[in-house]
Amino acid sequence: MIHTITVNGFPCEYVDHGSAGKPPLVLLHGWAQDHRLFRHLAPILARDFHVYALNFRGHDAQLTDVGDFTADDLASDVIGFLDLLGLEQVRFVSTSHGCWVNIEVQDRLADRALGKTVVIDWLMQPFPGFHTQIREGCEPETVVAARQSLFTEWTEGTDVVDVLDHVDREMTWFGVEMWMRACREIEKAYGHWGDPLQRMSVLADRLQVAHIYSQPLADDYRVFQEDFSRENTWFTPVHLPGQTHFPTLENPEGVAKAIAAFYS
Repeated sequence: MIHTITVNGFPCEYVDHGSAGKPPLVLLHGWAQDHRLFRHLAPILARDFHVYALNFRGHDAQLTDVGDFTADDLASDVIGFLDLLGLEQVRFVSTSHGCWVNIEVQDRLADRALGKTVVIDWLMQPFPGFHTQIREGCEPETVVAARQSLFTEWTEGTDVVDVLDHVDREMTWFGVEMWMRACREIEKAYGHWGDPLQRMSVLADRLQVAHIYSQPLADDYRVFQEDFSRENTWFTPVHLPGQTHFPTLENPEGVAKAIAAFYS
């Protein structure tokens, strides 16, 4: 069942799994996604946690027109959600560029934060052409082609029906206006911080992070993260073999196992 509450004056949907007696865990999707990204993962996590799959502002089933908004607004909504439900010592799991929101939430929660969080398939080291794709995704004339170029990279070589359906139907359902907003906010985040590792490093003295990922597939991307981890013990990369940008759909059991191990 999808529940709806009002957070900061806007409708906020969430789906919960598991019993109230278990530790709370909040799932945060990326831009132009919703709780369906976690449809296989959430029931598995519910064995150990009370899981809340939250839909961001403007990402509800009615695609409510809430006007323009930013990633910072989404972070405010997440904290408002925690306050309304009275959730404390929350475990967080976020995906893709929804991870910028997650880390901003950890920053703002300060002493209220658990001190550990999970990020999934967040681009730690932009590949050649990434910033061009994001810049073109901001413009009405090029947004559709730019979006498709990313979709092709994310799903190349897979025949997993859930992944293809998520990209071809669910993500495109949100429309180009949401995609342009997403690209604007992603471009802004990389422009300000350089990359996610620099953003998270600001909280290195009080935040442990596990990065569960499959893409990019190149060996040097794995080596890059492993090298960084040896020098920065707050960061733990967890590589799951897979072909796509969506391990929560491609390998939910593996993702759930990694999350449970990190929070155990």
